[in-house]
Amino acid sequence: MSFWKRWIYKQRLKQGNVLNYFEQLQKWQWLDQKALKQLQEKRLSNLLLHAYRHVPYYREILKESGVITSKEQVNLSSFEKIPFLTKDIIRKEFEQLKSDDLNNREWYLNTSGGSTGEPVQFIQDKEYSEWSHAIKLLDDQWSNREIGDKQIRLWGSERDLLVGQETTKVRIGRYIRNERWLNAFRMTSEQMKEYIEVINKFKPIQILAYVESIFELAKFIEQNKLTVHSPKSIMTSAGTLYPYMRETIERVFQTKVFNRYGSREVGDIACECEHHQGLHVSALTHYVEIIKENGTLAQPGEIGEIVVTSLTNYAMPLIRYRIGDMGKWAKGECDCGRVMPLIEEVNGRVTDFFINSYGKKIDGRIFNTFLWHRDFIKKYQVIQKNYNLIIVKIMLNNEESVNPEIKFSNDLNNIKEDIRQVMGESCIVKFEFVDDIHPTASGKYRYTISEVR
Repeated sequence: MSFWKRWIYKQRLKQGNVLNYFEQLQKWQWLDQKALKQLQEKRLSNLLLHAYRHVPYYREILKESGVITSKEQVNLSSFEKIPFLTKDIIRKEFEQLKSDDLNNREWYLNTSGGSTGEPVQFIQDKEYSEWSHAIKLLDDQWSNREIGDKQIRLWGSERDLLVGQETTKVRIGRYIRNERWLNAFRMTSEQMKEYIEVINKFKPIQILAYVESIFELAKFIEQNKLTVHSPKSIMTSAGTLYPYMRETIERVFQTKVFNRYGSREVGDIACECEHHQGLHVSALTHYVEIIKENGTLAQPGEIGEIVVTSLTNYAMPLIRYRIGDMGKWAKGECDCGRVMPLIEEVNGRVTDFFINSYGKKIDGRIFNTFLWHRDFIKKYQVIQKNYNLIIVKIMLNNEESVNPEIKFSNDLNNIKEDIRQVMGESCIVKFEFVDDIHPTASGKYRYTISEVR
């Protein structure tokens, strides 16, 4: 990156608090367990006190739960008594969730991606945005990208891409930040060839991409024996990164993949460091709980629903927000020495878990083991319609294939039997051969969907 571009970018960052917050995060990542816990509890208490004093929705809730005492002190031992916040509640109580000091804040509306249904609107402000930017800078640093280094974004949100196309200001900003954007919604063979040309010409330090998009590009490169520039790192987000995906991407691009987890509602929650032993929670900007089905806190190794409290959004505090994902804590600490809470893996959306005819909950990832390695399948999606009906949508590698039910009958019968072993012998498995399987409105690709509640 030329000196003047990097200088301009840093000067723009200095106009706000991004660099100050970045420096704080750099120091905080090395706090010991006791200091980290004390600072997190202080930041959580400050948020709760603000919510009690300024957000109508929380006044009675925080009092009744015992979190705010009669002397307006915070009692964190009662934190788990606060009811969960959901998307439906945000829609219903939108006005009551607004902080009453919005006139003193630089705030804006944002919208969730809507990957599992109707998007939800919420409010964020400049302080939240600057903290979010600072977290990205720290994550980038972990993955060997410094401020202003070249980055290509293979991104999937139509809204983000359209905004970028429509505003000259955004295009100039990307130029100054040394970014190039590629549309992950358009992944035809011809366009992927163009993307490879852009990557080889631009030679990015880092590629930031949707999981499925960079995986598709990697497969295309390998299948066509093409040559591609090897960046220092690839940062994946917005989807479940399966081991076979990581292996393929790293093999093709000859670099390491760093996985990051977050959402529009609460920003980037956790990211892998250089040791790749789990995702470090940004503990001083997010308070994360993993809740088992019985409502108790999950222990390391136990799968539960991820519940997040953003510690930096005072404009519309999201406290104990059910983000809609499943995950589990790692059993040990990372070799890097950072003691931030460590998520072993994010197991997918709540709606990615199926329920078989015996009432047992099934992790949808198991269906990947039945399908992903079969050469004739380019894309697939497994949908549970009811307890006894599974639809498997398949996009074939060979678009000209005739009578796939006959040609691949042995494979299809094996898939059907594998699914029945998991879902029950009475389960009906139907195959639908389709021209394409489209991502959601947010650009995320979903391998498994359960319509059973």
